[in-house]
Amino acid sequence: MPRLLSFVACALVGSLAPAAAQTKCPMTYETFEFAIPHLDLEKCPADLARDKAFCRATTGNDAVHVFIFAEDGDQCLLGVKSYRGEAYQLNVK
Repeated sequence: MPRLLSFVACALVGSLAPAAAQTKCPMTYETFEFAIPHLDLEKCPADLARDKAFCRATTGNDAVHVFIFAEDGDQCLLGVKSYRGEAYQLNVK
């Protein structure tokens, strides 16, 4: 499973462009929720925080990977960021 998470994280790095600039939804939250074990975060990290968005976290390869999804519509993936070392403290629901 860690290799799958790394693949997903690597494939989506750089997809932090504004949702309006994206022409299609790379992944919906519904797909993510059932396919990838994760933790629900109380709030997104400050550097990812956006209005009308929520975050989920996974771990793998000695990093925490935070995925941000739109609250509206299909709840499309807006981006992902990986944190290594002590760069991030998890606050889970």
